[in-house]
Amino acid sequence: MNEKRGPWFMLTGAVLGIIIGVMAGWGLAPASNVDTPPASLRIDFKDQYRYMIAAAYSADGNLVRARARLGLLGDANPISALGDQSQRMLANNTSQEVVQTLADLAQALQNLPAATAASASPQPAASNTTSAITPVPATPAPTATSDLLDSPVASDTPLHGATPTPGAVTATATSVLASTATPTVVSTPARTATLRAPTFSATPNTPFVLSKQASFCDPAQPGLVQIVLQNASGQPAPGVELIMTWVGGEEHFFTGLKPELGNGYADFVMSPGVEYALSMSAGATRVAKLIAPACTGTNGTSYPGGIRLEFKQQP
Repeated sequence: MNEKRGPWFMLTGAVLGIIIGVMAGWGLAPASNVDTPPASLRIDFKDQYRYMIAAAYSADGNLVRARARLGLLGDANPISALGDQSQRMLANNTSQEVVQTLADLAQALQNLPAATAASASPQPAASNTTSAITPVPATPAPTATSDLLDSPVASDTPLHGATPTPGAVTATATSVLASTATPTVVSTPARTATLRAPTFSATPNTPFVLSKQASFCDPAQPGLVQIVLQNASGQPAPGVELIMTWVGGEEHFFTGLKPELGNGYADFVMSPGVEYALSMSAGATRVAKLIAPACTGTNGTSYPGGIRLEFKQQP
């Protein structure tokens, strides 16, 4: 005798199958992410990761490690990524300390080639040290002694202020091989100092001097104040805090947040008829009475013009 089973039988089986599958996936064998690369993170999580890298660099000064960590995010241009994040944070009224931390790392990355060249320069001298200590009698040396000999300090750091010579290097290496009780001669970690990048391309506590001020009319950039900073060497100066004040308001911003326009560039949009004052270098530099000039377009309509300010740091 055949039983007639309606569609509810199939529906009940499908529902039970879904329930059992969900329970097995969530409870018995849940999926887990293993070794997920930072490049796969969401944009907001990448911002948090990027800030933690900048905060770590601010604490230990290890620029090589910070650059390696930023590489895990897969950004095409890590410096531009730091600048874009700084702009987003400024738009969201993030604290100035957080934005400055990102700006410091971006500025240090711009100076990284010089720091890398400086850290690589002692290598030839280290090879000379190895050749100089070759004739020393073969005596089993501890591992720590080998590390000291491999360090560029043995050949590059002058002993007691004297200029190192091949004979002095040989004597130093011989004394280290003879006794490990006097490691103070080579205890200065010069390589650690080499890896630390300079904090600013601009000389700290040295004010900037206004070298050029001009007005311009551009309907595509109404009321724009363009600010360009150069250090004493004539190079762009990123990471410098600028303060624009007016009656009833104040805004802080930094150079270098728009690297496509220049590492020492920053801008600010003025409102028509409002007088502004720009200050920097802890108030040592100040330009007052900044008012958007009146410009007339090709169709006869008026619009606020812009001002370009160029500063240079005194040597």
